[in-house]
Amino acid sequence: MGLDASVMCTCYREGKTTPCPYPDYFQVDADGFPALEADFAGQQPDAQEVFDDWLAACCPHPNMEYAAVYIPSWKMYTAFREALAQREEFSALREALPASQQGQTPAASAAAALAGLERFQRSGGVQQPFLMNSETGEPLGDLFAGAQGLVSWNPRGGLQMGVDDNGFYIRDTWELNRELFRATRFEQRLLEAGGLDKEQPVEYHDLDTGRRYVCTTPVRVLVPDGFGQLHQVYPRALHVERRAVPAGYFNEVVEPLAAIFRAALETGNPVRWS
Repeated sequence: MGLDASVMCTCYREGKTTPCPYPDYFQVDADGFPALEADFAGQQPDAQEVFDDWLAACCPHPNMEYAAVYIPSWKMYTAFREALAQREEFSALREALPASQQGQTPAASAAAALAGLERFQRSGGVQQPFLMNSETGEPLGDLFAGAQGLVSWNPRGGLQMGVDDNGFYIRDTWELNRELFRATRFEQRLLEAGGLDKEQPVEYHDLDTGRRYVCTTPVRVLVPDGFGQLHQVYPRALHVERRAVPAGYFNEVVEPLAAIFRAALETGNPVRWS
């Protein structure tokens, strides 16, 4: 799951398209896309198909799409927005970016967003909390655990596990995200063997306070076995630490965002998110 962004061209308002088959019913809808008025389209069974065929080839920009980009990883995009929140100088850029896969950013915000992207690329990156394997000194999984620091999720039990600036946490999403366990340094101990169709009981032990918590959602990592297969590993000792993440780590997000904001600046049209 990723994020699409596009900007409409200016050909129609500049009179550069072929004649619209229904000029009296042409509109730019609430989402920023060229469309037929809904009432008219509903009364004319063939009108939508005729309009769509015209839209696809009415100008040099198919479907009047001046520019379009795709950010393939919603997880990486969300991590980028979270990284921006660490520094006030990126607040205008963060406000220009959608929190969900919908909506628009006005063209008036494009210049500030572009300036923010350029500043971010020149910056030294950000600091981020990572869940670490204490025995190997390596982070578990990707540099960023995911949206909101999410490490694991048990849909059957409603438990959510993740990391933030205050350490590792386990929350009960069925009880208004009630926090069940938190630690900076901890161990996990499997209580019995699990399986594909069997819960995996585990005990968490906070090494600083001695507190213990038992549930059926362990921290697990998929590791290649050298034969093309992946197997699950359950690190025994874990801790959370902050590490630097270079700005270039987010290039797959920054580069398409820069392209789409440039298009908004050139056309004066908003960025459409979907």
